[in-house]
Amino acid sequence: MMKIRSFEFLKARIQNVHPRTRKAHFNTILGLAVKGGGILISLLLVPLTIDYLSKDTYGTWLTISSIVTMLTFLDIGIGNGLRNKFSEAITTHNTTLARAYVSTAYLIFGVLQLAFAILFLLLFRYIPWQRVFNTTIEIEQLQEVVLITVIAMAIKLVLDILSYVLLALQESGQVGLINLLSNVLILIGTYTLTRFTNGNLFYLAIITACSPVIVLLISGIALYQNQLKIYRPSFRLADLAYARSLLSLGYKFFFIQIAFVTLFYTDNLIITQLFGPAEVTTYNIAFRYFNAISTIFAIAITPYWTAFTEASVKKDTLWMKKTYSYLQKLWVVLVSIVILMILASNIVYSLWVGDRVFIPLKLSIGMGLSAIVIGWNVITAAITNGLGKIKLQLYFSIVAAIINVPLAIFFGKSLDLGITGVILATIASLIGGTILGSWQVYKLLHGTADGIWNE
Repeated sequence: MMKIRSFEFLKARIQNVHPRTRKAHFNTILGLAVKGGGILISLLLVPLTIDYLSKDTYGTWLTISSIVTMLTFLDIGIGNGLRNKFSEAITTHNTTLARAYVSTAYLIFGVLQLAFAILFLLLFRYIPWQRVFNTTIEIEQLQEVVLITVIAMAIKLVLDILSYVLLALQESGQVGLINLLSNVLILIGTYTLTRFTNGNLFYLAIITACSPVIVLLISGIALYQNQLKIYRPSFRLADLAYARSLLSLGYKFFFIQIAFVTLFYTDNLIITQLFGPAEVTTYNIAFRYFNAISTIFAIAITPYWTAFTEASVKKDTLWMKKTYSYLQKLWVVLVSIVILMILASNIVYSLWVGDRVFIPLKLSIGMGLSAIVIGWNVITAAITNGLGKIKLQLYFSIVAAIINVPLAIFFGKSLDLGITGVILATIASLIGGTILGSWQVYKLLHGTADGIWNE
């Protein structure tokens, strides 16, 4: 009898939760479940890949991956612009407009990436890749690795429109599932390489770069024929007149993305130039350890971006305030977990990578502080992005990007903090924006935002 009452009480509690919140919670749980597998795969790949390539070559590979990832800003912000505009269209039940936005985004992306691929093919042989990556790997092999990685990334960017559509539909769990499948394919491929080949960087690049393309292509075909059939892109519906609407927010997201890339994806290049490729490996092991909790936290917050867009359209201020309070409590949990991770870091590193790489405690502390600051920024960005009030975020992101590299060099070299100085520079670059972003969210949710605070 007690069990029946408890079940009925739980059922009532679930039914009383706001549908928008319930959907966000569902996608958070699904996202965490699939991302847990992705994080495990990512951790398994580190020792596997180090043993396959060597510490120095692995550091070079990480730097190549970082630079190629920087190229994702070539979407000129259309992806995030699509996410907001598509969400607004389906909230007002305008399916035709939503489909037109998707079709237009694919057209613009396709033309843009085709032009970039052609330009890169014409120029890539004239770039001194050995000097860029501070490595002695043969130039021919470096050129092949960079070429396959960049071209695959360009194709992935076009196919990744699918992810933005799913995010706009508050289906972030499915996006996580697609990423998990990609990681599984990479793990299987990498393990196969370790059994049948000997330290071939080009083979590893093919496996790592092409796996996401294959999974996204198959997923897109399957979803647009079934679940997303009513939003299936059509060349007939693509209209450049909608491009202006997508770019009205898109260009702001574009510059924010460039700033984000400069903040987080130039670290490997800076470390390579200042301290050598081997130190990139050291830095990235600590980064991956703490990035696991940062990624989990970001997944928990991701569904709320589109949920805030929907709430804004419906002028549901009460829900937004309650949800912001809930997200702040989640951040306190994040801080507690990060502290425990710092205390346990040496044990985890020993079990994970053994004596392959030594990670100093000060680097772990720096990475932990970074996870805490970034976690808070993820919350404020989800709200301002969802509400489309991103001009202030644009400005302080650009400032942070400009000062990050000089600060990294100053902290790392002049203050002799080594690679720890690089992550401390990132934290210092973010602090101002963290404070301003928090104040903007407060003003937006209390109806006092005006001027730049409301743009």
